[in-house]
Amino acid sequence: MNTLRSEQISKHLYCAMSVIILCLLFICIPLIVNSTQSYLKAVRTSDELHALQEVAILANKISKERAPANKVLSSTPEEIHQRQQELEIYRKEVDQQFEHTAKVLQQVGFPHLSQRLESAVRPSLEQGRLQIDSYAKIPWEQRNAQALDQAIAAMFKAWDSCRTILKGVVIASNTTSTSTSQNNFISQILFLSDLRDQAGRAASTIMAYVTFDQPIPAANLTRAMQVQYRIHYLWDLIGTLQPEEDKTEEFNRLHNAVDTVFIQKGLPIVSSLVEESIQQVPYHLTGTELTNAMVDKFATVVDLQSHLLEYSNQVAEREKSSHLQQLLWTVLLSFVSLGAAIATMIFARKSVFQPLIEARQILFTLSENGDTKALSSNAHTKSESLFTAIQRLQQMLQQRDALEFRLKNIAHSDPLTGLANRFALEEYTRFLESHPSQFSQTCLMIIDIDHFKQVNDQYGHIIGDEVIQFVAQCLKDNVRTSDLLVRYGGDEFLVLIENIDFDNARKIADKIRSEVEGAYILSENGDQIQVSVSVGVAIGAQSWISLFTKADKALFVAKGQGRNAVAEV
Repeated sequence: MNTLRSEQISKHLYCAMSVIILCLLFICIPLIVNSTQSYLKAVRTSDELHALQEVAILANKISKERAPANKVLSSTPEEIHQRQQELEIYRKEVDQQFEHTAKVLQQVGFPHLSQRLESAVRPSLEQGRLQIDSYAKIPWEQRNAQALDQAIAAMFKAWDSCRTILKGVVIASNTTSTSTSQNNFISQILFLSDLRDQAGRAASTIMAYVTFDQPIPAANLTRAMQVQYRIHYLWDLIGTLQPEEDKTEEFNRLHNAVDTVFIQKGLPIVSSLVEESIQQVPYHLTGTELTNAMVDKFATVVDLQSHLLEYSNQVAEREKSSHLQQLLWTVLLSFVSLGAAIATMIFARKSVFQPLIEARQILFTLSENGDTKALSSNAHTKSESLFTAIQRLQQMLQQRDALEFRLKNIAHSDPLTGLANRFALEEYTRFLESHPSQFSQTCLMIIDIDHFKQVNDQYGHIIGDEVIQFVAQCLKDNVRTSDLLVRYGGDEFLVLIENIDFDNARKIADKIRSEVEGAYILSENGDQIQVSVSVGVAIGAQSWISLFTKADKALFVAKGQGRNAVAEV
């Protein structure tokens, strides 16, 4: 019977240790899964940027092919042979990039875009080339501006089809990327591809009539003005998308080059030819001279795009490396924790559980037969071993509790401010809902930082984080340690205080508001950033939702009073 009871005790102890190991598994597995997902997402972002880079290069090459094509179309019979050779050489380069881009799209998981490249872009490109070659075969004396204009326009369709592929990669990248900076890079790359193509179209739209020294028709003049409008619109968008922290010295240099060389010097060439057509005076450039004058200026746009592609790839690689490191550390710490738990189980069985069972058996033997002489020496040994094992078990349990506390603290704390997060808030509200009477004595303050977005936009996220930390410290300084402080959102905080009346709650809220208002944050430039908060106060309700709704309405009232105010409902 005693042996049977001892086996039951042993099984119970094993079950207890197994529960501990399962708890660790429930904690570690989600951490590993989340880290793995973050790493895989970073890998996916890197692959998509690689695909985006290749498609952008192809789109630029297709757009650039119009330059040697235009030279062929505007060449005299003496020049055309050499121009055709130059065009054929460049076409081979475009075809090589075409094959490479299709392969990359297939490799990174865009088979549908790779197929579309073959089914839509290539036929459009071949059709455009066919019209270029057909026009080049027309005898010089039979050529006219209208036929030349149609041949030039045929090449636009190839780039339009390629732009659809580029947009598909951009949409996929914006969907998977969690980084705002990456999304900005991707958008800028797309806009720069559009800018490069529109830059070519600005000259191509009037090329035919400049070549034949004829007035530009109204339709072409309208298109030329529309193209220039799109160019200026795209350039303004590109200038606003780049965050200040990513405006490196190289970015500023290339950005200024586009603005100076292309926007300020290139576009006026087209504008001057349009004006000469309107005034019906001879053009100061031929079609070939127009192409030569604009090609070098287009290159500045491509240079800026190439820099952004390279820079975004570097950022993606850093993020991928960071997520990989985080994953490895998570896996390592998880295995160490599980190994420690299993080792503890083995050690406890040998040095704690078994001595306990044996000591129990000794006690039963002594109580049954009283043979103290036969067991005295053995009992003495077991006693010493038992107390030593208990001390060791106590130490290991303390280590386990410390580990669980650290893991729980990490899960329930906001890393930036040290305040409680939404997980902690949910636990607290569940407690309140299990004791509904507590709601009638509970005060809820919702605190919102006024115009926080402007601070982030003007001074950057580092200063924004300092503002959040400053407000959090003001909250800590003005409430009791027993009160619950929660970072509820990016710039929103909750304060929950039990057993307090309106007057005292209002005093605390006013003190917080005035303390925040009376201080300031220094920017990197030495600017004094004044901070203020709006506070909504509510006391007593039937449920958590009702209490929160009241406080939220009070916050709305405070903001309606001009912000930097306290209101209650």
